[in-house]
Amino acid sequence: GLIDPNRDFPIDQPDSNECMRTITARSVNELWREHLFQVAITFHGGMRAIAYEWGTMTEKKQRVKQSPDDIAQSVLGSALSAYAGKGPEKHANYPHNRLNDIVYPVRGGMEDWGYAGSWYSGIRKPCTPSEYGGYPKEKTMYTNAQLR
Repeated sequence: GLIDPNRDFPIDQPDSNECMRTITARSVNELWREHLFQVAITFHGGMRAIAYEWGTMTEKKQRVKQSPDDIAQSVLGSALSAYAGKGPEKHANYPHNRLNDIVYPVRGGMEDWGYAGSWYSGIRKPCTPSEYGGYPKEKTMYTNAQLR
């Protein structure tokens, strides 16, 4: 079957062979390993929203609503919403909230991985995919300051 690259990251995955199966996820991983991103935005079709962490199944089950940077993310989301203005449907400004509250929780989400993949040890593990000849496990092992 098809693999969604946005759900192919080493965070909140049940098995180590369930991540880094796509070339897209591996390419993003290589960029994140080499560069420090202060802010990242992902675009998705199908809905209008400005969403931020948390968005994992584990956080939803444990009812952990707020990430450590929730206030800053909320303020930034509010500012982006105001800047974007009203959509073509003449609705209110873009809705903004946590991924788990405004979209839905996922396993392996790029957003949560990019935010917490190196320091949130409770829900990450190295990847050992078999697709495309495999991918070095070491490339999904991070220092605690590598992904932020």
